[in-house]
Order: sequence, then structure tokens, then C-alpha cells
Amino acid sequence: MQSDEIVLPVSGLRVEWRPDDERFRIRPSGPSGTGTRGQPWREWLGHSDMAVGASGPIPQDPEATWWAVWGEYIGNDVQVTLNDQSRPEVLVFGKLWICEGRGREREATVVTAGRQAEIRFAPPLAVGAGRVSANGSRDPSHIETPTGFHEMSGRT
Repeated sequence: MQSDEIVLPVSGLRVEWRPDDERFRIRPSGPSGTGTRGQPWREWLGHSDMAVGASGPIPQDPEATWWAVWGEYIGNDVQVTLNDQSRPEVLVFGKLWICEGRGREREATVVTAGRQAEIRFAPPLAVGAGRVSANGSRDPSHIETPTGFHEMSGRT
């Protein structure tokens, strides 16, 4: 089955989307085809009830870190606001929205379809401390932290 793929410029995460059956997966960067065996495709469910945050080391600079947040795109505007009040660009790919940046993981608030979610990123795994793959190499990638959306409070 055919899939579309992008590699996010800061984190190096590979985002894959299969339009035929509306499934996706997000995985660490590596040579094409590596790390995909056994990694399940996630079903796009058609509602924006969860945002997922992740962070990890930047492949070219292990002393630096990246953060990313994503969720299901249902056609409504998506706005990500970081704890410093900056609003990074949100990319739409397939039926996903994705936002990433360079720097320490931080808190973010995601607003879409009149609902919001507060993202608190898990600290990245230390290089060399990631899970061991079937071929014995380590995956120094990231820990995903899903967060559910709730109705927006009346505060402005």
C-alpha cells in the first residue's frame, strides 16, 4: 500500500500517512525502511480528542533537544501556544497536524475546534539509553505523552 512521508526538519521524525486506509505512524529518522518492521500503523479516527507531545535529542547535535506535538486534523484551525506565549507554525500533512521546535521541551497549549489540551513533554531518553531494537541497536528517540482535549475555560 502506498504511503506519503515527510521528515520534520528539526527533530528528524518521519511522519507517514497512508491515504487509502487513513493510517499513520510517526517514528525516529533513519535510513528509509529502518525501524519500521513491527511498528504498527495507527488508525485515524476522525476526531481531535488527543494531542501527543514528544521530545528528544537532535541527531546532528546530541547536546541539543527538539520537541514536537501532533494530533488528528479534522479541518478546524489548530493553534499551538508555548509557555513563553510564542505561537510556532502548525503543519498539516495528510489528516494530521504537526508542530515542532528546537530547544528544551516546554509546556504547550493546543487549541482546536473550541477545545484545548495542555501538553507537558516527557524528558527525552538519554542517548544510548533508548530501547534495544531487534538487531541490537539502540533507539535514542523519544517518549510520547498523549493528552486529552477538554472544553476551553471561560478565561481569556
